[in-house]
Amino acid sequence: MTGWADSESDAAGQVGPDDLLRQLAVTQAGYFTARQATGRGIAADGFRARVEAGLWIRIDAELFRMSDSPHTKFDEFARWCAWYEGAAVVSHQSAADLHGMGHLQPRFLHLSTVDQRTVPSNRLALHHRTLTDRDCETVGCFRVTTPARTAVDLAAGGVSQEVLDELVGDAITLGRVDSDELHAAVAGEPATVADRIALALLSAG
Repeated sequence: MTGWADSESDAAGQVGPDDLLRQLAVTQAGYFTARQATGRGIAADGFRARVEAGLWIRIDAELFRMSDSPHTKFDEFARWCAWYEGAAVVSHQSAADLHGMGHLQPRFLHLSTVDQRTVPSNRLALHHRTLTDRDCETVGCFRVTTPARTAVDLAAGGVSQEVLDELVGDAITLGRVDSDELHAAVAGEPATVADRIALALLSAG
């Protein structure tokens, strides 16, 4: 364990496991999983020492955070995306809220993921599915569905037409999406979803 607290590299110039983990954690707002730590060469029996030394904060059994990571209003999004180790995307009502589309004020944090593990929180609403890269964009240290994908998801998810009209109108007014992108996004979707998006576009003028 000698030198693990502050070593930047070993004598041969190799980056040490703690620094490898920090490089990853920075991309996840300071969060990382136990599996990510062991995957970078940190033995599980060394976790406790790092927590007691004040270097790590234990968030739950399998999730940690670098103690010097700055807090932001997006921490909860980053936390659960990190728990899924990059396999989750903020979506549906939560994505709309982040994009400034409508006034949904979601009670749950909506995530889309292919990961089938049971998450240790009742704050999450999970949507098990696969998304393409064009469906997502990066916001800070996590991914979120694009405004176009978000609008289509909510149209398919059953929000009222009035609510859909408002959030599509907001997205267009804010310059976050245009009609061509929305028409492209409904390709392959059920006709009812395409019709709802078309009505929202008409309402937006």
